[in-house]
Amino acid sequence: MRVSKKIPELEKVLHKWKITVSDAKSLSAVMFIALVGFNVLVVCAASLLPRAWHITLPLCLIALLWDLLWAASITKQIISDQTSISKNRVLFRRFQNTTKYFESILQDTSDIIISLDKDSLIFKFNTGAQNHFGYTQAEILGKPFEILFLDAADKEKMFLPDKSGVKPANAEIPMKTKAGRCLVLNMCISRMRDSGFVVTAQDITEKKYLEEQLKQKSEQLNRLAITDDLTGLFNSRHFYNAIKSELSRLKRHSDRKLSIIYMDVDKFKEYNDAEGHLMGDKVLKALGEVINSCVRKDIDAGFRYGGDEFVVILPDTDMIQAKTVATRILELFCALRFGNTSLSIGIAEAISEEDEKTLVRRADMAMYVSKKSVTERITFADIDVTDENVSKE
Repeated sequence: MRVSKKIPELEKVLHKWKITVSDAKSLSAVMFIALVGFNVLVVCAASLLPRAWHITLPLCLIALLWDLLWAASITKQIISDQTSISKNRVLFRRFQNTTKYFESILQDTSDIIISLDKDSLIFKFNTGAQNHFGYTQAEILGKPFEILFLDAADKEKMFLPDKSGVKPANAEIPMKTKAGRCLVLNMCISRMRDSGFVVTAQDITEKKYLEEQLKQKSEQLNRLAITDDLTGLFNSRHFYNAIKSELSRLKRHSDRKLSIIYMDVDKFKEYNDAEGHLMGDKVLKALGEVINSCVRKDIDAGFRYGGDEFVVILPDTDMIQAKTVATRILELFCALRFGNTSLSIGIAEAISEEDEKTLVRRADMAMYVSKKSVTERITFADIDVTDENVSKE
C-alpha cells in the first residue's frame, strides 16, 4: 500500500496535482498539434510560392512567433511542474517524518498500548506492553486479550459499559505477566472506527502497594493513639468517645441495653511498693489480658481508665449479664495470685437520657461499695447513687 493511501491529506494533495498536470498535458497536446499544422502550412506555402515573398515572409514570421510563444509556454509549464514537484516532495517528507514521529511515540513510551481487532485478538503490542508483560510481539500477536487478565470477569466488565464506543471504559484492573506476576493497571479501552479497540494503560502496582502500606501505617498510628501501651487495652481518651457513641445509639433505640464494668485493683500500691514497678506493671498487663479474653471481640471493649482502674463497655448487655462477665474476670485474675491483690468491681446499667459522666460516676460509686465490703467484690450501681451515699476512704 502506498504511503499516500495511509495519509488522507497527502493523497488529496497528490490527486489535485495529478489533475493539474493532466490538464496541462491535454492543453499542450492541442497546442502542439496546432503548431505542427501551422508549420506544415507555412512550409507548403513557401515551397509552392517561392517568389511570393510578400506572402510567405509574414507567414514565416507568424510561425516563428508562434514557436517562441510555444517555447515560452513549455518553459513556464516545466518551471511550474518543477515547483509543484518540489513542494510535494517537501510535503511528502514532512508526512513521512510525522509518521515516523508518531510511530516512535507509540514504541518508545513506557505506557502500555495494545490494539485489538473486533474479536478482541491482539494485533499490536507496543514496547511498553512488552516490557511490562514480558511477551514479545511475535509471541502475543493473534492471542485473545483475556489471557492477560488475572480474572476473566474483569474483561467483561471493561467491555460491557458502553457498546457504542462513545464513552471509553476506565478502571483499575489486576492483570498477569508472562511469568505469572500480578500487575495493577489503570486501564482505558476505547472503540476504534474499524470496530477494533485500543487499550491504553499505566502500571500503578507500586502506587497501590504504597497506598496500602500508608493505609496500614495510618491505622497503626490511629490504633496507637487510642491504645494503652502497657496493657494493650484502649486508653481513657478513647473511652469517652466510645461511651458517647454507645449512649447516642441507646437514645435512638430505647429497647437496647448498655452496661459498664468499673474495676480497681485492691492492694495494688502495697504490692507495687513491695515487689517493684516491674512486677506492678506485670499485674496491670495481666489484668488487661484477662479482660481481653473475657469480652466479645469487636463488640465489647476494655479500657485502662487510669492507674490501676479499668472499665469495660458491654453493648446490648443488662446488669445480670454484665455480672457474669465481671465474675469471670475476677476469678481469672485472682487465679494468677499476685500477692494479696484482688478486684473491686462496680456495674452500672445505662438509663435513658443519661450522659457519660453520670453513668461512669454511678459505676465508680458501686466499685467503692465493693472496696469497703469485706465479702462482696461485685456491686450493682443504684440509680440514685450520689457522692453523699458513699464515702471514698
